[in-house]
Amino acid sequence: MALKLYGLAMSTNTARAMICLHEKELDFELVPVNVFTAEHKQPPFLSKNPFGLIPVLEDGDLTLFESRAITAYVAEKLKETGADLIRHKDAKEGAMVKMWTEVESHYYEPAVSGIIYEYFVAPFEGKEPNKSVIDRNIEKLKEVLDVYETKLSSSKYLAGDFYSLADLSHVSETHYLMQTPCASMINERPHVKAWWEDISSRPAFTKVVGGMTFATMRVTASLYEKQLDFEFVHIDMKNGEHKKEPFILLNPFGQVPAFEDGDLKLFESRAISQYIVEEYYDKGSQLISKESKKMAIVRLWLEIESQHYDQAASKLVWELRIKPMYGIPTDTAAVEENEGKLGTVLDFYEKTLSKSKYLAGQCFTLADLHHLPTVHYLMTTRSKMLFESRPFVIAWVADITARPAWSKVIAMHATH
Repeated sequence: MALKLYGLAMSTNTARAMICLHEKELDFELVPVNVFTAEHKQPPFLSKNPFGLIPVLEDGDLTLFESRAITAYVAEKLKETGADLIRHKDAKEGAMVKMWTEVESHYYEPAVSGIIYEYFVAPFEGKEPNKSVIDRNIEKLKEVLDVYETKLSSSKYLAGDFYSLADLSHVSETHYLMQTPCASMINERPHVKAWWEDISSRPAFTKVVGGMTFATMRVTASLYEKQLDFEFVHIDMKNGEHKKEPFILLNPFGQVPAFEDGDLKLFESRAISQYIVEEYYDKGSQLISKESKKMAIVRLWLEIESQHYDQAASKLVWELRIKPMYGIPTDTAAVEENEGKLGTVLDFYEKTLSKSKYLAGQCFTLADLHHLPTVHYLMTTRSKMLFESRPFVIAWVADITARPAWSKVIAMHATH
């Protein structure tokens, strides 16, 4: 029976468990838990974790919560598989792993999580980051990192010259820390910086944070809606694979996704998704209509999404989600300008959705689907208020993001 991990890859605790599972080269099913609709506080999930927190691991009749308990279990159960994360053949080395894992839990994590909360969670909740809280945790973290710098000057990793659970436990939180101005605390300590560059380049971590682009998510949503079998070929954009042959033979502009169906090669996500729903009309969900008038309305809304909605929404995602990932300051003026533009678009959506369940009528269509990637990310930013303040729009968002095909996209996004 395959392991099941309930959570979200964007959660540091879920990511910690996922990295461990990938290090052990395990197949597992990531079951998305929609924390934005408080799914983790509902009875079905509470029966798995009474504290209502992600992640939860199911292995047959065993149910575990608490990410460090999960990683310890996985590392112990599969000690002969993949990386030896607990040094089970050497008691002294194993003791060092346990000690540094405790250091992460009791010293490093409390300081880092306080910083992450202020930079990432507080804005999502509509609050300004608390500078005094950030400064207080910076001072705590400096002391911890000074200890790490000394330790890492004499060994490659925390517990010795071997990668272990102690190092792994730091990865998901440090990943977010490096997207804040506090990244300088890592970079100004040469041994800590080298250690971070090492542990963050491991394939297991890359699988967790690599993810898919919005455009790729749009296409995979179409494929899942049509219930089609397909092969997902990962493109290593971090190393510029999309700008080299053979990929540029598929898309000369060097952008993902590219699509092959027999001898047909396509690029541009909206063109791909339209081909899929037309070519495989009789499979899965009916995302277009054969009636000319109904299809004209679908095409109208496809254009509105591309020419009006996405023009503002994609810029907001760039400012509020992408820039922080790379430590680039957010342009407040650009955010305000595009929130104004998106608000105007959503006013029109609100009027439309007050008369019909979906944009092009009473049925879910490709026009609704094309909105999903940007809606998904904007609902994790301050711009979610633009949707939540419009009752028909937020009901539509709740509906389209709850579709089984989209849940599959989110799970796939987290593991590719």
